[in-house]
Amino acid sequence: MTSAPPPVFEDPIGLAIIGAGLAGISAGRLARHAGIGTRIFDKGRGIGGRLATRRVTLDNGTTLHFDHGAQFITARSPALVAAMAGAEAANLARRLPAPPLKGHTAEAERDQPRWVGMGGMTAIAKDLARGLEIRTGTRIGGIARTGDGLWRLDDEDGLPLIQARRLIVTAPPEQTLDLLIDVVLPEGWRRRIASTVIAPCWALMLVVDDELPLPGPRWRPEDEAIAWIGDQRALPGRPSAPQSLVVHATPHWSRIHLEETPEAAAAALLHDLERLIGRAIAPRLIQAHRWRYALAEVPLGSPCLADPAAGLAIAGDWCIGGRAEAAVDSGRAAALALFG
Repeated sequence: MTSAPPPVFEDPIGLAIIGAGLAGISAGRLARHAGIGTRIFDKGRGIGGRLATRRVTLDNGTTLHFDHGAQFITARSPALVAAMAGAEAANLARRLPAPPLKGHTAEAERDQPRWVGMGGMTAIAKDLARGLEIRTGTRIGGIARTGDGLWRLDDEDGLPLIQARRLIVTAPPEQTLDLLIDVVLPEGWRRRIASTVIAPCWALMLVVDDELPLPGPRWRPEDEAIAWIGDQRALPGRPSAPQSLVVHATPHWSRIHLEETPEAAAAALLHDLERLIGRAIAPRLIQAHRWRYALAEVPLGSPCLADPAAGLAIAGDWCIGGRAEAAVDSGRAAALALFG
C-alpha cells in the first residue's frame, strides 16, 4: 500500500488574511507597507464587507445605487483621516455636510466627520484595497498549523491553497470559531470569542414614485421596528429622482424575522414603514438583504486577539464596536501585534 503524496505548495508567504472587509483590508495595507507578502481570501464576490453597494437598473434604464450596509464611515485616527482625505482628493469619497442626523443621535456622533463613497460605499473599500492581492469567491474549508510552524489553508474541497508564516482571521465570531475548530488556541480565547453578541440587520431597498414625507435625508426614528432611513438621492453621484431609500430594521425586529425569505422580510418591513409614516406605499422596486452579523452589541472588549509567537491574530469590528472605523482599528491592531 502506498501513501498519497504530500500537497504541493508554492513558497510560504508572509501573511494570509481571511476576510476582505475593512479589518482584513486594513491589516493588508499595513503588511504591504512593511514589505510583507500578503494574500487576502474572501468567500464573497466582492470586497469591503458591509461597505456594500447594490446596483439596480429600473425598467426605464435609470441606474440606482443603494448603500444597504454602512451608510457612511467616520474617521478619527490619523491613518484613516489621511486615507479618507486621499480618497476625497481623488474624487472617490466626499464628506457629508455638517447638519446633524434627524432623530436621536449622541452629541459625540454629531461632531464626527462622515465620508461616503462617490456613487457607492464600495468606492471607499476599493480605494483602501488598491495594490492588495485579494482572492474573492474562495471559501476556506480548513486551517492547520504545520510541523514547521506554518499556517496551512485549504479550500472547501480540502485542496491546499497556501501556506503562510502568519495568519489573521477577520470573520464574524461564530465563523471564526468554526474556521479555527482544529487549531489549539491560547487559553481563554474561545470563551472570549463565544461571549460576544452580534445582532443581525435586515436592510430594505425601496424606490417610490410618490415621494414619502420624511423629516430629513437621514433619519433615526424612535421606533421598535425601524432603526434608520436614508434617502440615497442625498448622497453624491446619485440621480435626483425617483426617491430611493434604504431602511434598516432594529436588531430586535431583525432577530424575529431572521430566517424569513428576503421577499417576506421586505413585505413585513414595508408594512412597518407604512405604519411609521402613516400612509400606504406603492413601491416601484422593493428588495431586502439580510446582514446576519451587523452590530456588535457585546464586543470582545479589546482591539484584537493576538499570539505573536504562533503568528496568529483575530480581528473585526466586533472586537471593538459597531462602527466601520472599528474594523479598521482592529485590523491595524492585529497586524501591528504580529509584525509591528
